[in-house]
Amino acid sequence: MQMDKRRHRYNKVDRPENVIAMKLDASYFFERGMRFLQRNDLARAVKAFQRTVEYEPDNPVNYCNLAGVLAELGDFEASNELLHYVLEHMDPHMSECWFYLANNYANLGDYDAAEEHLLRYLDLDPDGEYAAEAEEMLSILIDEFGGGRALERRRREEARAETMQAIQDGRYFLENGQFEVAVEWLEQVVAADPSHIAARNNLSLAYYYTGQYDKALAMAESVLERQPDNLHALCNRALLLQHFGDEDRLRRAVEPLQKVIPLHPDIAMKVAITLGFVGRHADALAAFRRLARLVPPDHPMLLHGLAAAHANLGNLTCAEALWRQLSRHEDCARVADYHLERVRQARGAGLTSVSVSYQLDIPVEMQLAEVRDRLQTSSPDEWKRDPLLRASLYWSLRHGNREVRQRVIRALAVVGDGDAEQALKSFLARPDIDASLQEQTLVALKRMGAKGSVRIWRAAGPIEMRLEDVRQDIILDLQPQWREVWDLAEEWLIARGLRALVGQARRFWLTYLYDDLFLDLRKRIVKPESWAAGLLYVVLRYANVPVLQRDLAAHFSVSVSSLSKCSSRMEQVVLRAGWRARRSREE
Repeated sequence: MQMDKRRHRYNKVDRPENVIAMKLDASYFFERGMRFLQRNDLARAVKAFQRTVEYEPDNPVNYCNLAGVLAELGDFEASNELLHYVLEHMDPHMSECWFYLANNYANLGDYDAAEEHLLRYLDLDPDGEYAAEAEEMLSILIDEFGGGRALERRRREEARAETMQAIQDGRYFLENGQFEVAVEWLEQVVAADPSHIAARNNLSLAYYYTGQYDKALAMAESVLERQPDNLHALCNRALLLQHFGDEDRLRRAVEPLQKVIPLHPDIAMKVAITLGFVGRHADALAAFRRLARLVPPDHPMLLHGLAAAHANLGNLTCAEALWRQLSRHEDCARVADYHLERVRQARGAGLTSVSVSYQLDIPVEMQLAEVRDRLQTSSPDEWKRDPLLRASLYWSLRHGNREVRQRVIRALAVVGDGDAEQALKSFLARPDIDASLQEQTLVALKRMGAKGSVRIWRAAGPIEMRLEDVRQDIILDLQPQWREVWDLAEEWLIARGLRALVGQARRFWLTYLYDDLFLDLRKRIVKPESWAAGLLYVVLRYANVPVLQRDLAAHFSVSVSSLSKCSSRMEQVVLRAGWRARRSREE
């Protein structure tokens, strides 16, 4: 029996040399899978991409390709499993996986999850390959499917994170005008971490805002010892040297600011404003013109900065045109109108330039007038709740005239929290306030129940004083009429053998002073005799001592109606203070 020759020619020995063995690898199956996809043969494409994973199990791209085909087949859960596996076990930085997951969740009808994954993708790769599609898809989810919850949650989380960071480096307290708290907090931060440069820069500003200029300059210098090119510290140092009037050191300090060209808008803004504050108006103008490349042309601070530089340099026409542009911004219209009026007045007086601050805010004169008006009309709770109002209180305590300072001291006594207490203690330590303001500040601290030591200036120099040692009746020293009322009442009680009621009468009168008369500068005691009679009437009634209004009125030569009015006002305040004290003890 003869062997089949055809079968024989395929034996191993005689195999023809032109037959090439097929190379099976991941690339082969990838190309095969792509051909199946082009033919819309998804079932065979899945098998091909599964083989790529088998041949290259460590390549995350193969898993993503397979996940994409599974999604095309509608198996979104299986696709998601692969994508999560890539992110959790292979490459957490493969941002496109988040976009693919968003598409899968959208197809599954889980729009919140889709929104979350789109936001995660845009966070990781805001300029990525799918960024435009992600933005469009996010808009569709919000506009057409009632989404936006994930975006709102993300914004709240970002705001919380930003607040926590702002608290850590002290910005939160500075931005809310809590400068004394900022000093206390940042000193702790810097002590715990001397390398925390942002905290050091902010502590320099906090020292400046609280009038501790030597410490502020030393802190700025300490930053520059560590980072000689730190622009925030360079600006802070220049501002402080301007304050000290050290022109030689200021000239050297300004040189790096004249040469630098910051690329970050906020830093570029700070450099430009600093140059203006220290009187380098031409350099400030050049810096603001460079800033125009980094911010929109109608940016309010840019418009005002350019206008201020032109006004200080004598280019009033340019300044006027810029402030007219600024006046179109609703929030800045008052500031712009104020400066436009100043330009008009300068022209009328034949002046060629106007001295203008580079800070875009209400000028000092207007701020003080506004604070005075608000202190007269606003309720104390407004000052407690509104951080901007509180910041204006602190600012006015440092820069206001005597009347404004008196009102601020009383407002802070009502605010009554730890930061208000620290602000008053810092104010009390200033050497430039007179004895009357010192007494008013001590009264405010006593009203708040403040404890601990304070520094206060006397003729011989500063002394330390414990607030617990300050007598409660120091408030009687503020107004001669307040003491006269008490002297009249005390004398009447002693003369009639009622010395046992002196203590209670004293408490009533001091309570009324602290909780009413002290808090409102507009209230005056015109006739001390009416108030002494009213005080005695309230005290005697509470002690169950028989008394007639007409007898007291006759003794002090006042009308019964004026006695009744005084006693009624006093009783309302004292009862309210007593109720508040009882509530605090119960709580």
